[in-house]
Amino acid sequence: MLNKTPFPHSVENITAEIDAALDLLKGVFLARESMSSKIKTPASLLEQCLDICAQQRSTQPDSIRTVHHFACTGGTLISKCIAAMPNTQLLSEVDPLSTSLNSLAQPQFAPTDMVKLLRQSTRGVDDKLIIKLFLSNLEIIYSEAVNTGQRLVLRDHAHSYFCKGDVIPIRPSLRDMVKSKFQVRSVVTVRHPIDSYLSLESNEWMHFNPATFDEYCKRYIAFLRAYEDLPIICFENFIAAPLQIMQEICAILDLPFNEQFMDLFGVYKLTGDSGRSGDVIGSRPRREMRADMKEELFHTKNYEILNNLLQYD
Repeated sequence: MLNKTPFPHSVENITAEIDAALDLLKGVFLARESMSSKIKTPASLLEQCLDICAQQRSTQPDSIRTVHHFACTGGTLISKCIAAMPNTQLLSEVDPLSTSLNSLAQPQFAPTDMVKLLRQSTRGVDDKLIIKLFLSNLEIIYSEAVNTGQRLVLRDHAHSYFCKGDVIPIRPSLRDMVKSKFQVRSVVTVRHPIDSYLSLESNEWMHFNPATFDEYCKRYIAFLRAYEDLPIICFENFIAAPLQIMQEICAILDLPFNEQFMDLFGVYKLTGDSGRSGDVIGSRPRREMRADMKEELFHTKNYEILNNLLQYD
């Protein structure tokens, strides 16, 4: 006969001990899970950078930069140099209320230009709707620039506002429109009025009446007074010391400075590039002045006022 040794524990006791062990393990697991939820896994360097950018955006919205100058004052060259700065997105010659290319008598093909399509529509459009459309589009562009780490710069087309037609229109400037919705940082660039006027003549851009040097000076004065609260950069100073002056412009616009911009600016192609060509920053001889203009210089009060504002010799 086989000797049967009884089990030390009954089935019920073993089941109870297993349940107790499972409860113990479950408690340990829950405790570890609670602890791990309180301890964050160290973020990667990229995640940390993105987090810093997000915090910066939430506490201090980035500005939209605006650059203002008359035609033929070296503005395209300076704008190219601005575009050569790191992570800079520049839109060239912006003025949503410009009527320069409007022709109701002969509508133009413009499938991507909503403003022109509205102006040429069967019912027309007023300036308020155009400004509203511009700001709506600008908000989309601005948001995309911020999200991708870019800094947005708008280059004004001041010629449309101040140098067209018989009178300077009464309407908001580009900066007025942008300021109504965004923080703005701005700068004005100028050039000696004799040089810019001679270049304007050479390009056949005398779009104001009367097309005299005195009238040009009058409009230049109106431009400067419209932006009298802004810092002014002289083109002549820029070409004499481009590194120093570009560093100053970047400080004004809160842009990162890249001292290699002189090797890069020639890559950028912008509208309004009407000056004497070349990828070297330097002075050029003054264009030949007509005899009647030399005579006019002695009889124009506006030139004297303008010179005092610009502080040229």
